[in-house]
Amino acid sequence: MSAGTDTGKKTGYHHHDLRNALQDEALRFISERNGPAFSLRELAEAVGVSHTAVYRHFANKAALLEALTERGFGVLHRYQQSEIAKAGSDPLERLHALDEAYIAFARENPGAFWLMFGNRGEETDRAKSRPNINKEALRELIDAIVLCQREEIIIPGDPFRIASYLIMAPHGLACYSAKDLEMVGVPGEVMTTRMLAEIALIPVMTNPPSPGEITSRYFSA
Repeated sequence: MSAGTDTGKKTGYHHHDLRNALQDEALRFISERNGPAFSLRELAEAVGVSHTAVYRHFANKAALLEALTERGFGVLHRYQQSEIAKAGSDPLERLHALDEAYIAFARENPGAFWLMFGNRGEETDRAKSRPNINKEALRELIDAIVLCQREEIIIPGDPFRIASYLIMAPHGLACYSAKDLEMVGVPGEVMTTRMLAEIALIPVMTNPPSPGEITSRYFSA
């Protein structure tokens, strides 16, 4: 899924769409600089407009970052819906599809991912809190967990607490680039997104695989 990603090259500014042009350029800065280390004046220069033109769309930098965060969660939700549609009706496949969506989103939208889940500075903290704009994306995960619980695939329990545990594995993988994985001696093909998701699910499964099955499936030489 490529629509809405922030890794592509700059496509130029069109006067009828300055708001999106500013957001796209800001995401490029965030991706390249591993954080929102830019000024609105620098952003205006990069897009090719006056400094004052930025303020017609965003009152300040915090407002821009808030808009980007909200937009990012909207894009993540579309990734989720796309992967769930591919997964069909199987509860477990729908849950695994959300892991695939999360990793794909992180890799194709590094600027948005950093802003949504990275270490936030004071300026970003003043923006709207993430829980207020993360409802749709989080709801997809909660619904998938509840469906698995109804089918007795996952143990009973608070689905929000289970979600907070299950998200750790894909988030950890998303934070590592291919280069990072090579540096720690873990080539990307050794542990796929699916394998990692399956392993993370074992402690909350009602009928988990045996130690021998775990070894043969995931850790045999």
